[in-house]
Amino acid sequence: MPHATADALLDAGVAVAERHGLAGLSVNRVVAEAGVAKGTFYVHFADRDAFVDALHARFHDAVDAAVGTAIAGVPPGAEQLLAGVNAYLDVCLRDRTVKALALEARSDPALSAAMASRHDRFAAIAAPSFKAMGWPDASASAQLLSAMVSEIAVRELDAGRRLPAQRRALRRYLGG
Repeated sequence: MPHATADALLDAGVAVAERHGLAGLSVNRVVAEAGVAKGTFYVHFADRDAFVDALHARFHDAVDAAVGTAIAGVPPGAEQLLAGVNAYLDVCLRDRTVKALALEARSDPALSAAMASRHDRFAAIAAPSFKAMGWPDASASAQLLSAMVSEIAVRELDAGRRLPAQRRALRRYLGG
């Protein structure tokens, strides 16, 4: 049951964030939305920062699952990178509120380290594909790909839809 309550609080957090953004994401609003006592929040989350981090972690769990499914059975290389990138971008569009929260929270020192480590995981997944493609400095290339994809995600978030020209440009960049 406690897991269900934590999920209900996270769902409530998404609903509150849709209406009020990161600045308006207060514990009081979340518990009111979830219909639970304020103390219940603190049973599951140490504080607001831990809650926002949990929202981001849940978002990245969905990204991990989508990317894993997209690249399963695809050998390292450009096609694997593109399959993973498109899966990531599609999750960002589907979970727009959490992606927007993550963008807002990137500058918060209390959250940036955990968020950066999640992003580093995706660069680590991409590096073998760059190696397979014969790119020197595969790790650095993977970090740059991560930055490019993040920028595409921001632009698609602003547009509220896929941006095919951006995705095509990335495909050409990777030689796919």
